[in-house]
Amino acid sequence: MGNRRYWSIRTDKDNREILFAELAQGKLRQGWGYDVTQDLVKIQKIVKQGGKWWEQLTDTQNAALPNMRMLSDAEDSIKIGDIILTPNLPEQNFFCLAEVTGDYYFERLKLNEETDVNDFGFDYGHILPIRLLTTAGTAGIDKYNKHVHAEIRSTLRTPMRMWNLDPYSQSIERLLTCFNQGEDLLVPSTGEARLNIAWDNAFSKAIETLQKKLTEQLNANFQAAEWEEPIKTVLSQLYPGANVRWTGGANEHGADIVIQLQNHFGDIPWLIVIQVKNYTGEIGENVLSQIREAHNYYSKEGKIILGVILTTAEKRSSLFDEAKAKLEREISMPIELILRQKLIKIMTEGLARKIT
Repeated sequence: MGNRRYWSIRTDKDNREILFAELAQGKLRQGWGYDVTQDLVKIQKIVKQGGKWWEQLTDTQNAALPNMRMLSDAEDSIKIGDIILTPNLPEQNFFCLAEVTGDYYFERLKLNEETDVNDFGFDYGHILPIRLLTTAGTAGIDKYNKHVHAEIRSTLRTPMRMWNLDPYSQSIERLLTCFNQGEDLLVPSTGEARLNIAWDNAFSKAIETLQKKLTEQLNANFQAAEWEEPIKTVLSQLYPGANVRWTGGANEHGADIVIQLQNHFGDIPWLIVIQVKNYTGEIGENVLSQIREAHNYYSKEGKIILGVILTTAEKRSSLFDEAKAKLEREISMPIELILRQKLIKIMTEGLARKIT
């Protein structure tokens, strides 16, 4: 196929329905495109100026850097005519194949209360125009189908947003040939695979119901600092093998929970410090002082790689992001704010792992 190249672009698993609908309309949308300053064309202009261009980027723009390959004039980038594989679209264990038909552009997607999973209001602004190639039944290709080479199933475990698939070009082209010849690519090859898919799909639906009920029950049964204990339980499931300990109380030193991870590259352990806030409505920038305190106190135990604020608040104050960026620069540590909707998703995932 000449100079055609092959790529995988992973989209947001929490918004598969709207992202697949956009894909079917010829728009492959990628996340971390919630702010107009994250337009890759604008970022590329800064990069081309040379010098210490990275110092001119905001934290918001830095979050979009892993998408730079979507720009055709960026280094080692996606071009018109290339083939894109989209893992877990339209649903888990399936993927689609699409051909790039135009150049990147930026246009944010307005989200509603249900789809605004990261509390940005807008997202998925990075767009590649595409032509969907695997359209039968709008179901894509089952990754367990007999025509799907094991090497493709293996690379689908890659956790990155975007990666190159050139080494698997022959396997991908064979799939396209099979599709064009009318081969059935929707049926998994073994009984075990079909059982796994049935379970995954059923469990996915159960998770949706569980999440709604969990919200009601958490509100009814936990108040103020009582949230810390169930969150610690959930994090112990999400970080198996890590030392997850509750440090809250009168002498919390800025962190309610500390996660200690083994550092296989040195003797100093890695730490994540977490502050839990049971708030209603808006969370303000004043909570950041506790992350600073946690950083200063727990740095003697290991290298703190992340500070996290988990809160039941629905939104951040207008000054929060600016204050967070300032503190990140001051202590040289990233800080994540997890608001109510995403917190419930995290807790649901952790409890689901405990069940299974």
